Amino acid sequence: MSMMDLQSALGGGGPPGGGPAEIPVGGQPDDDTGTSLDALDDAEEALQRFIQLDEDEPDRAKASQALKIVLDLKAANQQSNEAGDMKSLKRSLAAGGAQGPPLG
Repeated sequence: MSMMDLQSALGGGGPPGGGPAEIPVGGQPDDDTGTSLDALDDAEEALQRFIQLDEDEPDRAKASQALKIVLDLKAANQQSNEAGDMKSLKRSLAAGGAQGPPLG
């Protein structure tokens, strides 16, 4: 696998020549019904799979750096949810109130 394969797995761009984009790693077409945290979960899964499958050490190192960024974002979101700050409130409202600590 190359970085282009990783980009495709993460939903970036389609194949050369402007054809239709490939279905992401999870086997489901993009439907934009998830949350930002769902997208981070998908990115984490794709990066972990890439690191396991790719034989090129420099590409795996770059993917590991990207994975660390994704994990940092997830940790920041978790801290935000636990603190009940405005960012967590916005995410909760955008997701229909399904996330974050109970208000009150």
